[in-house]
Amino acid sequence: MNNKQASLSKNYIYNLIYQVLAVIIPIILIPYLSRVLEPTGVGIYSFSFSVTTYFSYFALLGVHLYGTKIIALHKDDQKLLKKTFWEIYTLKVFTSLISIIIFVSILWFLPNPTILLILGLFLVANLVDITWYHTGSENFKGIVIRNSIIKILTLIAVFLFVKTPNDVWIYACILGGAELVGQLLLWFEILFSDLRKDLKSLKQDFKPLIHLKEMSLLFLPQAIILLYTSLNVTMIGILSNDVEVGYFDVSSRIINTVLIIATALGTVMIPRITRLYKEQKLTEVKDLLSKSLKITTYLAYPMMIGLMSLSSIFVPWFFGNLFIDATIILGLYALKIGLVTISNVIGIQYMIPTGKNKAFITSVSIGAVITLVLNLILIPIYGALGAVIGSLVAEVFVSMYQIIVSKSEINFFKYIKDTYKAFFSSILMGLVVYLLVMYLHPLILNNFSSINPELLIGISLIVMAGIGVLLYLFINMILKSQIQNEIISKVLHKVFKG
Repeated sequence: MNNKQASLSKNYIYNLIYQVLAVIIPIILIPYLSRVLEPTGVGIYSFSFSVTTYFSYFALLGVHLYGTKIIALHKDDQKLLKKTFWEIYTLKVFTSLISIIIFVSILWFLPNPTILLILGLFLVANLVDITWYHTGSENFKGIVIRNSIIKILTLIAVFLFVKTPNDVWIYACILGGAELVGQLLLWFEILFSDLRKDLKSLKQDFKPLIHLKEMSLLFLPQAIILLYTSLNVTMIGILSNDVEVGYFDVSSRIINTVLIIATALGTVMIPRITRLYKEQKLTEVKDLLSKSLKITTYLAYPMMIGLMSLSSIFVPWFFGNLFIDATIILGLYALKIGLVTISNVIGIQYMIPTGKNKAFITSVSIGAVITLVLNLILIPIYGALGAVIGSLVAEVFVSMYQIIVSKSEINFFKYIKDTYKAFFSSILMGLVVYLLVMYLHPLILNNFSSINPELLIGISLIVMAGIGVLLYLFINMILKSQIQNEIISKVLHKVFKG
């Protein structure tokens, strides 16, 4: 393994460690919050946070994707790196201040202004956010350590202070405060680096506005993506009610938690593909994207099918009986895992690093329009389920468009076909798990009725999920899945080498 491959693997492992933590903590936190805050409280927070998100996106102005890309290009030239960092950060401070001023001016005319004001902490956090610098520098270790500490402290604080449905404001304080502290921690490395030295020398050639065009081009697709992500929550709140918002929110949290694992590779791929494409190493770019799609779908397909198969038991056990109507919402919305995994590889890992901004913007625009139209039609009739249907249809069209416009350079359709072993294994696994839910689960409940029901259901879920995992591995082994063999070999190598 050469140094570049070792570095990519190391960054992926660092990122995956954090992503695993980001999965574990919601698994612990979500059932607690769903029972304490109840559907209405969850809905109030989610609706308020969705409003805050719009202002956050304007404040960031596409800086995460642009900053990561440009820092990756200049990281070997310290003088240019310093200049670029401060130019981008200055521009971001300006947009953040505008966003904060507008937000404070209008929040009193919106529902739950107190919660909104508290969530304004996220906008202050955006003001000092320099995650893009560390990502572009491929300094994933620092990000992982920071995020891990903050998430663990957040978890403890929620358990200590959020006790009743009226504690939504406390929950908002904890999350907003944690985000702000986390962003401030990343400045320690900057304060002791060359980036803060000889700043006066930058004045002569200091041009923040030269980045505005490129940042705006990347901001546009992010803003459009917002239309078919956060807009779902906002539209459900307007066209339906807080309870439906709560159903959609808990379902999307689970889906997004699973997607963290499936798309963890994307974060570390952006700077690497950016550099390879600039060096015209197209064969290496194609090889990386092909492997990335195989790895991510190998993880995504079984989680998608498994969640669909287990949702009827999982929802009332995990969220509580008040959320039982969210069962069909979660089961159907699980399809998003596979769709977003594919569009993440094509859109985020390929189109953005290679400068195909126009095609990316068009693809997400198609998704936004479809989502908006279908939401207006379906949410008043079906509530949260209508938003799920709209989102899934939009994701299908986004992925199809991206595949079509990319085929002249990369045949992503062929790459997707090459993932058939993982998909076939997932389908067979899902059928078996569904039969276990239908027949084994009732037997477990009837024969061990003396055990606490919630504990028993939890054990039953673990048993069925465990059988599903083993079956998935076995079927892939029978099909001689190369990607499974590579993953297992690398894991064993790391374990025994360590």
